[in-house]
Amino acid sequence: MLDLPELPTIKDATLSTLRLENTLATRMPSMPSGETKDLNFTNSRQLEAEKLMNDMRSVYNISRQQKARSKAIAKAKGRQAQRQAERR
Repeated sequence: MLDLPELPTIKDATLSTLRLENTLATRMPSMPSGETKDLNFTNSRQLEAEKLMNDMRSVYNISRQQKARSKAIAKAKGRQAQRQAERR
């Protein structure tokens, strides 16, 4: 008779394990700077909101520059087409 291969181990399938399976670990707030007088923790939500706003600000700046460049190119093409039409 043939020996059957060993079965693989089955992962824990409880509800709490399945919920947490694909979630990323959230970063804990940073520790105080080390001064004994100031032991307040930083507001991590406020820091993340500031980071998000700074990211949105930089992305908006890039899109505004792209829009201005494409507008300038379209304006130059329009002037060139106008010159071509006037020469005829």
